[in-house]
Amino acid sequence: MSDQTSKAQGAAQAFQERAQIFFESHPKLALMASFLLGGLTILSFAPFLLWWLAFFTLAGLFYLLSFARPMAAAKIGFVFGLGLYLFGVSWVYISLSTYGGMPLWMGSIAVLGFASILSCFTAMVGWLAAWLAPQGSLKRCFALAILWPLFEWQKSWVLTGFPWLDIGYTQIPTWLSAWAPIGGVYLVSFSVVVFSLGLSLLGRRFRLASMVLLALVASSYLLNAYQWVEDSGEPLSIGVVQGNIPIEKKWPAQYRQGVIQHYRTLSQRLANKGKLDLIVLPETALPLYFQQTDQAFWQNFAPDNTAVLAGVLDNVYSEQVDQSVVYNAAVLACDGQAQVYRKRHLVPFGEYMPLRFVFGWVLDYLQLPMSDMGAWQGEQELKCQNGLNVGLSICYEDAFSGELQRHSGDAGILVNISEDAWFGDSLAPHQRQQMAQMRARELARPMVRSANSGPSTFIDHLGRIQKVTPQFESAMMSHAVQAKQGDTPFKRYGEWFAYCCLLILMGLIGMRLRLAKE
Repeated sequence: MSDQTSKAQGAAQAFQERAQIFFESHPKLALMASFLLGGLTILSFAPFLLWWLAFFTLAGLFYLLSFARPMAAAKIGFVFGLGLYLFGVSWVYISLSTYGGMPLWMGSIAVLGFASILSCFTAMVGWLAAWLAPQGSLKRCFALAILWPLFEWQKSWVLTGFPWLDIGYTQIPTWLSAWAPIGGVYLVSFSVVVFSLGLSLLGRRFRLASMVLLALVASSYLLNAYQWVEDSGEPLSIGVVQGNIPIEKKWPAQYRQGVIQHYRTLSQRLANKGKLDLIVLPETALPLYFQQTDQAFWQNFAPDNTAVLAGVLDNVYSEQVDQSVVYNAAVLACDGQAQVYRKRHLVPFGEYMPLRFVFGWVLDYLQLPMSDMGAWQGEQELKCQNGLNVGLSICYEDAFSGELQRHSGDAGILVNISEDAWFGDSLAPHQRQQMAQMRARELARPMVRSANSGPSTFIDHLGRIQKVTPQFESAMMSHAVQAKQGDTPFKRYGEWFAYCCLLILMGLIGMRLRLAKE
């Protein structure tokens, strides 16, 4: 037995040495392969949904990183990220060029620069893993498993955050999504990384890799059977209206009354089909200020005992700045009164200008409507007497797992309203829908999405799509939504897994520095 073990270890060592020599001799080949793997990973996200592909592209990346020295690993990680984000967030060009008027050369540079910034996170994963652990070692695999979800988490808050294309989102349809109610999308990403590392190790450490893969699959299946929450009250009948108003015809004054009447007509038509508890309209569906409405205005959208939730603007005087501040807001009209929710997390360069003294010229150049807004700080509850308790998010607020976890309170259902027409016919609306599915899975709450150009969606508490509208059509639909009560571990403890990864990384760095001194 000992002879067989020695032979196996010798063969593994020889394999590692040959692989190391090959990739060090062909660095450009390794970079090309990494870029291709990054680009192919996009196919595992919505709308393609080839979720299994993520396991193999990441396994290929981790194989390349296993034998690379720190600087080479940083380059491999960077070009993987470049392939992932250049294709994955190419829709940024549509927002900047089609609707912002940015010329081709400037829009292309902006997308390349944006993708390069995001790729720095995957570059750091490669460099740190290679610096922390020897080539071809299991310790390097462990470092990769810890670093990947940690840097995804950092990507969600550095420079206000951009949590797009976290690898955990690919697993919404699979058994691995069972980890979302425990540790959120970052724990799901960790499970994807572990599975991919297992695949990359099959040729060298078959027994260990097989045990890891089997344990991960079995535990995920067992978790899927566990119910974290229970029903709350009777199912609610909820309607969604999708206006499909072109961006260029929403804000000009001459179109305002026509837009309002369009949504009023669709809402009334939907209400006439059957009794509804709530009708949901998209983000900034009504191009006016809340202060321009009254009780009679909202009553014209739906019959009595039907609540209406619609996106508007809110103009509030702020004593702090001694002037009026405009908020991207929503109104929940029910029980004869209107409750206002104001957006917390704004889109940089779209709803506010970061480092205005540096980038103010961009705002002046693009001249985007409503691109200089305020961010609300206080708590906001939306409740009606009929038992309706809404955890609302506007636009890409639902991309941030911590936002809904902290601010949804005891809401029985989640609602997201969005203006996805900014993205045109691109990947973005589908990616956004996939992130909404993850929020529903994390908090075990049904999610209702109303998007101006679609797709608008009903999602159950397990993250499964129940009903969806076609894109780029005026549409309306209704569905029975069962509110839930009870907390998942993620709802109770938030992004605890990311903090655990951070503590482990600090320990690994400490060990590495101590060894360097010896």
